[in-house]
Amino acid sequence: MIADLRQFSFSGSSVYDELSADGVTPRPHWKPFLDSLEALGTDELALRWSRAERRIKENGVTYNVYSDPRGVSRPWEIDAIPLLIAPEEWRRIEAGIIQRAQLLNLVLADLYGARRLVSRGDLPAALLFGNHAFLRPLAGIQIPKRNYLHLLAVDLARSPDGQWWVLADRTQAPSGAGYALENRTIIAEVLPEQFRESNAHRLASFFQSLREALIGLASSDHPRIVLLTPGPFNETYFEHAYLARYLGFTLAEGADLTVRDRHVYLKTIDGLLQVDVILRRVDSNYCDPLELEGDSFLGIAGLVDAISADNVRVANALGSGVIETAAIMPFLPGLSRQLLGEPLKLPSVATWWCGQDYARDWVLDHLHKVVIKPAFPLRGREPVFGADLAAKEKQELADRLRARPYEYVAQEQVALSTAPIWDKGRLASRSLVLRTYVLNTGNGWVAMPGGLARVSGADGPVVSMQHGGLSKDVWVLSDGPVSAFSLLRPRDQPVELRRGPADLPSRAADNLFWLGRYAERCECIARLLRCMAPRVRRATAPELACLLRLHACLGSKHSTLPGKEPQEVRPPTALDLEKEILSMVFAEDRPDSLRSYLEEVHRVGGNVRERLSLDMNRLIGKLAEPWDDDCAFADISALLATNLERLTAFSGMERENITRGAGWLFLSLGRRLERARFIVRHLAELVAPLDRESWPLLEYLLEVADSSMTYRSRYFTTLQLAPVLDVLMADETNPRSLAFQLDHLADLYSKLPRHVSSDLVAMRRAVQLLSSANLGRTIDDLASLLPAWSDNLTNNYFSHARNFAIRTGG
Repeated sequence: MIADLRQFSFSGSSVYDELSADGVTPRPHWKPFLDSLEALGTDELALRWSRAERRIKENGVTYNVYSDPRGVSRPWEIDAIPLLIAPEEWRRIEAGIIQRAQLLNLVLADLYGARRLVSRGDLPAALLFGNHAFLRPLAGIQIPKRNYLHLLAVDLARSPDGQWWVLADRTQAPSGAGYALENRTIIAEVLPEQFRESNAHRLASFFQSLREALIGLASSDHPRIVLLTPGPFNETYFEHAYLARYLGFTLAEGADLTVRDRHVYLKTIDGLLQVDVILRRVDSNYCDPLELEGDSFLGIAGLVDAISADNVRVANALGSGVIETAAIMPFLPGLSRQLLGEPLKLPSVATWWCGQDYARDWVLDHLHKVVIKPAFPLRGREPVFGADLAAKEKQELADRLRARPYEYVAQEQVALSTAPIWDKGRLASRSLVLRTYVLNTGNGWVAMPGGLARVSGADGPVVSMQHGGLSKDVWVLSDGPVSAFSLLRPRDQPVELRRGPADLPSRAADNLFWLGRYAERCECIARLLRCMAPRVRRATAPELACLLRLHACLGSKHSTLPGKEPQEVRPPTALDLEKEILSMVFAEDRPDSLRSYLEEVHRVGGNVRERLSLDMNRLIGKLAEPWDDDCAFADISALLATNLERLTAFSGMERENITRGAGWLFLSLGRRLERARFIVRHLAELVAPLDRESWPLLEYLLEVADSSMTYRSRYFTTLQLAPVLDVLMADETNPRSLAFQLDHLADLYSKLPRHVSSDLVAMRRAVQLLSSANLGRTIDDLASLLPAWSDNLTNNYFSHARNFAIRTGG
């Protein structure tokens, strides 16, 4: 078995092999793990890993890759074999990255303070003033305790001689710590025996320290902390939501926050709540469109002013990305001796900033040996490997470098070490980069005992998650037993019982409201089309006319039926209606098609996935599964039935699986409001004159409202207008009647905080209008009232604008 497990595709002696020095014998700290894997067996490991991959997909662990043909939200790629680091080796890494964090924090404090390093020539002025990441509005602002860095990520690579070198420092808004935690959770479940026996350090204490450090930044005893995210389209949005949930913070986008009187507030359904600390995952330049990038939609206007007034603390400090450039690396050894009085413990990979004449000339003579990078990174400018360039390309690069040398950095192309991965039942080797993390606790620096390892894809040695790479869990081994600390409370520790709601940002409430509306809209459309589809081909002329009236209940502005233009005088045929049904179901470019609305369900559901249960998220994922565009018209009914089953399951989960908090209120309000709008359209068709030939419309509307059995059980007679109207409009016991919707809308609205009493009165009065003798006027009034209620809800809870009065219709 061991022989089978070790059938490596080794890269040879030119690189460092993390597993084995000779390609045969495992290194001492790997041997117990491999022996344990042998006892487990390849079949059992494969079975466990298949379950883990299914959980990753079902739980929505994603990394967004916009050019991926499989879709933007790609399941997070993780390898089953962790990277093992020996205790003595970790101690050297830990000391080196902590020293580096201290040094970089001091450099930042100087660059935004006295700038002595620049005035003395220890750092070239061009590296500061030519860097778009240097934010002049932040210069001179006093940062408490001069702590600019709160979390630092350091990317490491090992050279063939076994030495670890720094490839990059991530000082802006370091990513990956949440993925490292998720990796640990997954691998510890797949290999519980191996993890327990390895004495690997746990990660929970690091995240506890992170939580306490952020709380410690605030000046209040009970601070409100938000994690600022660019939103669901960011490649690491899953991590943002995961970390916010794990740490107990509120996930917020820039639009969720506002500045009033130099304080930052979170927009919630309870009003504006002051924010004390922001853990940001938005680049500094985009955090304040008033003072920084004016076209940014990701930040908060006035944030810089609030920071300067010391009314909010931000981690990492705005502007910290100024040293997230390889151009500073050649100067770090000297800065370490000057600022810390000691040599740099963990060296950077050989780096040349081409703004210096000698460095530029050396790089031009050795283009075939280096990687060329922008000195001040910009989107769309990728590293260039000199060894891969043809002669003409190399000359063009040299010309650009001579013209603007200060814009380029060259780094030695490191022969990355290789680590084992699990590849279809055997071990293989891939190139490795290790990302480590250091935290500023306010009283010192601590390193995460582990990190996020990334390995190259099958196509080559380049390590990139955007280009097919994998991630790995990192086990830092201990000489003895390790602490079993967890952020989860011990079972025997008493806790304070709570039923109060957590902060619900207005954006989250808005998304939940529209999740309910879109889901209900899909169900109503699917029910109506399911009623029409089997009848179209066999319909008589009067029945076709009734089906067209039923279609009018959709209120579509994008209909393909003839008659919208004056020159189209012919009435629609059955074939026209058949094509319209296909368009209503499948059309991707039609905003009101069932497919488009299901995509909206998936979109808004993804925006609040951290607030939905795993079952609800899985169901939303199923609703967005691809359809067979070649589906025959005869099979449309079956396809609609399948979607209705899922949409009905959504309704059931909404009623039975969600705690009756504020989020549920908005979700349910959306569903009830949308259903009421559809019923009003149905009733408008019944109010119009009916003759003998249009009588089948009564049957169709009862079927769409799933009320046929209710009618038959009560009346045992042929269809008549009055009892149909009673069932669909006034019957408060029928969950698909208009009275039922209006009654529940009023009840749900009354439970919202800060509800407007005049709105509530109007909602309750609307139920009484259903008994009016002038039914046509009542339907017209409700057709105006329902959108007005939606607008008022939006103004009062989502946009924080003034509240508009409900139009009562007279």
